Amino acid sequence: MSQTYQPVRKEEEKYHDGYRNRTSISSSSDLTLLHEEVSKISHDSQGFQSRWLWLVHAVLLSLSFTMFTATYFRHISTAEHVRRFSAYSPAVEAVEYENVKFNFTMGKKSPYTGKGPEVDKAWDALSYDIGDQMISPEELDIINMPKDSLKVKNPKTGVEGYRVGLEVFHQLHCINLLRQVTYKEYYTEIEIGNLAVSGEELQMHTDHCLEVLRVNTQCNADIGVFTFYMLEGDPLPWPELNSHHTCRNFDKVRQWGLKNSVGNMEQPDEF
Repeated sequence: MSQTYQPVRKEEEKYHDGYRNRTSISSSSDLTLLHEEVSKISHDSQGFQSRWLWLVHAVLLSLSFTMFTATYFRHISTAEHVRRFSAYSPAVEAVEYENVKFNFTMGKKSPYTGKGPEVDKAWDALSYDIGDQMISPEELDIINMPKDSLKVKNPKTGVEGYRVGLEVFHQLHCINLLRQVTYKEYYTEIEIGNLAVSGEELQMHTDHCLEVLRVNTQCNADIGVFTFYMLEGDPLPWPELNSHHTCRNFDKVRQWGLKNSVGNMEQPDEF
């Protein structure tokens, strides 16, 4: 029987073959582990990004909620302050405060000074165009006014109530009258509005408005402060009236007045 000759392998060759087999098996195992590790890292990275995005959303949502809450309670706080320290008014919801620096620079041009159609139009927008407003019988009791006060029907809703006006617009009317009086010749000649009356009536109206403004100025008693400065050659100090004040936002009140207007007395069917 024939035998096939097979050379005897040296121990060194066996060692290298075993090493190659082990290396092959080890490399395959390492690749698998590496792949799993990379997959795990990728998964963890995606999870981290996802958690990070959720965290950002949560922070932004929390910030928005905080700002909303602060604004809401600030408004509530303002309304409560006005209710506590001011006479009752249905316009309390319109009150907002803002910091304003007055500018009384001598010679500064203003749309509310002087005379003429444009100036008159600017003043009408401040006061006359707003018209009157309306309150309910319950609110009439709150302000302790007589039951025979003038009634009005809201042209928008048909609801009946009592006709009222906001003090600020009456005061502006008085200031406008005094402006017109300083240009009496012009306004008497064109026979416009407040000056189209007899001299006695005009004087009575002027005195009335002066008293209205005096009382209201004392009532509000602005405690803002101003400084003084000296001019060369003038021994007397000059007041620096371009000072800072905290004011109610007039435009907010004006918009409320327009929104709730029931018209002017002179034009009851305006709406």
